[in-house]
Amino acid sequence: MSRRMAGVAIGAALAVLLTGCVAGESPGPSASVPIAPSSPGTGAPDPSLLPVYPAEYATANIQVETERVAGRITGLVAVVGLLGDDTYSQEIQNTESEGSYWGVLNTITLEPTVRAEEQAALVATQLADAGWLLVDRAQAPTDYAVALTSSEDPERAWFLVLGADLSVPGESVVTVRLSSPPLP
Repeated sequence: MSRRMAGVAIGAALAVLLTGCVAGESPGPSASVPIAPSSPGTGAPDPSLLPVYPAEYATANIQVETERVAGRITGLVAVVGLLGDDTYSQEIQNTESEGSYWGVLNTITLEPTVRAEEQAALVATQLADAGWLLVDRAQAPTDYAVALTSSEDPERAWFLVLGADLSVPGESVVTVRLSSPPLP
Protein backbone atom coordinates (compact mmCIF):
# COMPACT_ATOMS: atom_id res chain seq x y z
CA MET A 1 0.00 0.00 0.00
CA SER A 2 1.41 3.42 -0.87
CA ARG A 3 1.90 5.94 1.92
CA ARG A 4 -0.80 8.13 0.37
CA MET A 5 -3.14 5.15 0.54
CA ALA A 6 -2.01 4.56 4.13
CA GLY A 7 -3.08 8.12 4.98
CA VAL A 8 -6.45 7.52 3.37
CA ALA A 9 -6.70 4.21 5.23
CA ILE A 10 -6.04 5.95 8.56
CA GLY A 11 -8.80 8.44 7.83
CA ALA A 12 -11.14 5.63 6.80
CA ALA A 13 -10.25 3.63 9.91
CA LEU A 14 -11.12 6.62 12.08
CA ALA A 15 -14.40 6.99 10.25
CA VAL A 16 -15.25 3.30 10.72
CA LEU A 17 -14.10 3.36 14.33
CA LEU A 18 -16.31 6.29 15.11
CA THR A 19 -19.26 5.67 12.77
CA GLY A 20 -22.02 8.17 13.07
CA CYS A 21 -20.01 10.56 15.16
CA VAL A 22 -20.23 14.29 14.55
CA ALA A 23 -17.92 16.65 16.42
CA GLY A 24 -19.72 18.40 19.23
CA GLU A 25 -22.73 16.05 19.21
CA SER A 26 -21.34 13.48 21.63
CA PRO A 27 -20.73 13.64 25.35
CA GLY A 28 -17.00 13.26 24.56
CA PRO A 29 -14.61 16.18 24.29
CA SER A 30 -16.06 19.34 22.80
CA ALA A 31 -15.46 20.26 19.17
CA SER A 32 -13.04 22.91 20.41
CA VAL A 33 -10.44 20.38 21.63
CA PRO A 34 -7.25 21.90 20.16
CA ILE A 35 -5.32 20.18 17.41
CA ALA A 36 -3.55 23.05 15.69
CA PRO A 37 -0.45 24.48 17.35
CA SER A 38 -1.56 25.90 20.69
CA SER A 39 0.32 29.17 20.42
CA PRO A 40 2.44 29.65 17.30
CA GLY A 41 5.78 31.29 17.87
CA THR A 42 5.95 30.77 21.64
CA GLY A 43 8.80 28.63 22.84
CA ALA A 44 10.93 26.34 20.73
CA PRO A 45 9.35 23.16 19.36
CA ASP A 46 10.82 19.92 20.65
CA PRO A 47 12.63 18.41 17.62
CA SER A 48 12.95 15.05 19.40
CA LEU A 49 9.21 14.53 18.88
CA LEU A 50 9.65 14.31 15.09
CA PRO A 51 11.15 11.25 13.43
CA VAL A 52 14.40 11.63 11.53
CA TYR A 53 14.59 9.85 8.20
CA PRO A 54 17.88 7.90 8.54
CA ALA A 55 20.73 8.40 6.06
CA GLU A 56 21.03 4.61 5.83
CA TYR A 57 17.47 3.45 5.25
CA ALA A 58 17.65 -0.06 6.72
CA THR A 59 15.00 -1.95 8.69
CA ALA A 60 17.08 -1.91 11.88
CA ASN A 61 17.48 1.89 11.67
CA ILE A 62 13.76 2.39 11.02
CA GLN A 63 12.90 0.17 13.98
CA VAL A 64 15.17 2.18 16.28
CA GLU A 65 13.77 5.51 15.08
CA THR A 66 10.13 4.38 15.28
CA GLU A 67 10.64 3.05 18.81
CA ARG A 68 12.48 6.23 19.85
CA VAL A 69 9.70 8.52 18.61
CA ALA A 70 6.94 6.32 20.05
CA GLY A 71 8.71 6.44 23.40
CA ARG A 72 8.99 10.24 23.29
CA ILE A 73 5.30 10.58 22.36
CA THR A 74 4.22 8.13 25.04
CA GLY A 75 6.27 10.15 27.53
CA LEU A 76 3.97 13.13 26.91
CA VAL A 77 1.01 11.30 28.45
CA ALA A 78 0.40 12.15 32.12
CA VAL A 79 2.94 10.56 34.42
CA VAL A 80 0.78 11.36 37.43
CA GLY A 81 -1.92 8.74 37.44
CA LEU A 82 0.05 6.23 35.34
CA LEU A 83 -1.00 2.66 36.15
CA GLY A 84 0.58 0.78 33.25
CA ASP A 85 2.22 1.03 29.84
CA ASP A 86 2.24 -1.94 27.47
CA THR A 87 4.38 -1.63 24.35
CA TYR A 88 4.39 -3.80 21.24
CA SER A 89 6.89 -3.20 18.46
CA GLN A 90 7.10 -5.28 15.31
CA GLU A 91 7.42 -5.40 11.55
CA ILE A 92 3.97 -5.46 9.97
CA GLN A 93 3.26 -6.86 6.52
CA ASN A 94 0.86 -4.90 4.34
CA THR A 95 -2.20 -7.00 3.64
CA GLU A 96 -3.27 -5.32 0.41
CA SER A 97 0.10 -5.12 -1.32
CA GLU A 98 3.72 -6.09 -1.01
CA GLY A 99 6.00 -4.43 1.48
CA SER A 100 5.91 -3.77 5.17
CA TYR A 101 6.42 -1.08 7.79
CA TRP A 102 7.53 -0.92 11.42
CA GLY A 103 4.73 -0.42 13.92
CA VAL A 104 4.69 0.43 17.61
CA LEU A 105 1.58 0.26 19.79
CA ASN A 106 1.63 1.72 23.31
CA THR A 107 -1.40 1.19 25.52
CA ILE A 108 -1.26 3.49 28.52
CA THR A 109 -3.59 2.85 31.45
CA LEU A 110 -4.22 5.81 33.74
CA GLU A 111 -6.11 6.28 36.97
CA PRO A 112 -9.83 6.79 36.29
CA THR A 113 -9.64 10.43 37.42
CA VAL A 114 -7.34 11.24 34.47
CA ARG A 115 -9.47 11.91 31.38
CA ALA A 116 -8.01 9.90 28.49
CA GLU A 117 -9.49 12.11 25.74
CA GLU A 118 -7.99 15.22 27.32
CA GLN A 119 -4.61 13.50 27.49
CA ALA A 120 -4.80 12.47 23.81
CA ALA A 121 -5.85 16.01 22.79
CA LEU A 122 -3.04 17.56 24.85
CA VAL A 123 -0.45 15.25 23.28
CA ALA A 124 -1.82 16.04 19.79
CA THR A 125 -1.43 19.75 20.52
CA GLN A 126 2.16 19.27 21.68
CA LEU A 127 2.92 17.26 18.53
CA ALA A 128 1.37 19.96 16.31
CA ASP A 129 3.60 22.47 18.10
CA ALA A 130 6.58 20.23 17.24
CA GLY A 131 5.68 20.06 13.55
CA TRP A 132 3.37 17.03 13.14
CA LEU A 133 0.53 17.56 10.64
CA LEU A 134 -3.13 16.80 11.37
CA VAL A 135 -4.71 14.21 9.07
CA ASP A 136 -8.03 13.69 10.83
CA ARG A 137 -9.82 13.81 14.17
CA ALA A 138 -12.93 11.97 15.32
CA GLN A 139 -14.84 11.54 18.53
CA ALA A 140 -17.74 9.51 19.81
CA PRO A 141 -19.09 8.55 23.21
CA THR A 142 -16.78 5.50 23.30
CA ASP A 143 -13.69 6.69 21.39
CA TYR A 144 -11.55 9.70 20.62
CA ALA A 145 -8.86 9.56 17.93
CA VAL A 146 -6.45 11.95 16.23
CA ALA A 147 -4.41 10.96 13.16
CA LEU A 148 -1.19 12.84 12.38
CA THR A 149 1.69 12.53 9.95
CA SER A 150 5.28 13.63 10.33
CA SER A 151 5.66 14.87 6.74
CA GLU A 152 3.71 15.79 3.63
CA ASP A 153 5.90 13.33 1.68
CA PRO A 154 4.04 10.01 1.97
CA GLU A 155 7.18 7.99 1.17
CA ARG A 156 9.12 9.53 4.09
CA ALA A 157 6.31 10.05 6.61
CA TRP A 158 5.58 8.32 9.87
CA PHE A 159 1.85 8.00 10.65
CA LEU A 160 0.43 8.30 14.14
CA VAL A 161 -2.97 7.69 15.66
CA LEU A 162 -3.51 8.89 19.22
CA GLY A 163 -6.58 7.40 20.80
CA ALA A 164 -8.63 7.39 23.97
CA ASP A 165 -10.79 4.38 24.76
CA LEU A 166 -13.87 5.69 26.53
CA SER A 167 -15.90 2.49 26.23
CA VAL A 168 -15.47 1.30 29.83
CA PRO A 169 -16.72 3.72 32.49
CA GLY A 170 -14.18 4.10 35.29
CA GLU A 171 -11.19 3.24 33.08
CA SER A 172 -8.79 5.65 31.40
CA VAL A 173 -6.79 4.29 28.45
CA VAL A 174 -4.70 6.20 25.89
CA THR A 175 -3.18 4.52 22.83
CA VAL A 176 -0.23 5.62 20.71
CA ARG A 177 -0.05 3.81 17.34
CA LEU A 178 2.95 4.79 15.22
CA SER A 179 3.92 3.34 11.85
CA SER A 180 7.05 3.97 9.81
CA PRO A 181 7.44 4.70 6.12
CA PRO A 182 7.68 1.56 3.95
CA LEU A 183 10.59 -0.64 4.93
CA PRO A 184 13.36 -1.28 2.38
